Amino acid sequence: KQWYQRRVRGSRVKLRERLKCHSFDWYLENLLPMLPTEARLLASGQIKNTKINQCIDTLGRRKANDTVSHYRCLPTREQGYTSQVWMYSKKYEIISLENCLDASVADPDSKALKRVALYPCHGLGGNQKWYYTPTQQIVHAESQLCLTVGEPGKSKLFLSKCDGSGHQIFTFTNIYDHDDFEI
Repeated sequence: KQWYQRRVRGSRVKLRERLKCHSFDWYLENLLPMLPTEARLLASGQIKNTKINQCIDTLGRRKANDTVSHYRCLPTREQGYTSQVWMYSKKYEIISLENCLDASVADPDSKALKRVALYPCHGLGGNQKWYYTPTQQIVHAESQLCLTVGEPGKSKLFLSKCDGSGHQIFTFTNIYDHDDFEI
């Protein structure tokens, strides 16, 4: 087995050198720049609000302007878990599959608050740029308002004035690089 692995691996390396192939990282960086890889992420996994012990959840919604909610945090292998998987990119986007958290739409229930929805990622910042602070708040860069959860029976997310309350404190499952976090 080891002989086979050394021989095959060795011949492939020689072929790559002869053909002057680029590394896999080069392909990711140059041909797939929108693919979220760990090198392009600050954090990933579930985003949990510690006060109500629930996670940000798409509830399976995937269309533009679909509302984002919160729901009980699901175990990794439970059906529906993927609707709670998020990536926080070095472009300061919070991504679920091809959509980003976006705060451009006024909340119909309140003139003072903005509703948080899904919208296709555009990479331009603006309504899709968020900062995760050392105090574990998620701040919308454009409005300087904080992501806020309602009580468990009222499962929508919205933006409100940052006050440090438990309704505005979130943790990511995986944090990769604290040095790149800004506010």
